[in-house]
Amino acid sequence: MQNTNSTTHAWYKQFWPWFLLAPLIVTVIVGITMLSFSIQVFDGTVNDNYYKEGLAINQTLERDHYAQKLGMAASLKVDSVTGDVLITLNGQLESWPKQLTLQFINPTRANRDYSAVLTQVTGNNYRGQVEKAPLNLWYLDISAPDNLWRLKGSADFPAEEVIELKAAQ
Repeated sequence: MQNTNSTTHAWYKQFWPWFLLAPLIVTVIVGITMLSFSIQVFDGTVNDNYYKEGLAINQTLERDHYAQKLGMAASLKVDSVTGDVLITLNGQLESWPKQLTLQFINPTRANRDYSAVLTQVTGNNYRGQVEKAPLNLWYLDISAPDNLWRLKGSADFPAEEVIELKAAQ
């Protein structure tokens, strides 16, 4: 005689299949979410030409060494309200350049980098305007049009005090 009291439940009503499948289902959902997020918010590479820049590192270092040889330094002030940029250069240059290029380099996103052209006001003083005042940490790079020297440094904005940039050691 058969026992009719034993009942069999369908597999989806059991505890163990769901206990084993739950981590797999959660992993797939999280993976798809992360993939779609990374596609939508692609921020690019920090430097697209890293190989070419790596090959040109000696030329870049020569610019830094030349600035150090000339005793170059700069005092920089950025007005966070108006975007005015004032730079005073110091060094043993034969003649002060008519223009300077100030680059604001974002440490994490290359598409946020921008630059400003500063014109000579008097002697070693330069003035320019940035379209948007920087916030948080930025790397700064000051160079003349002839690209013989450069000054670089970093600053946390908005900066109330004057930012000093010196030739790299």
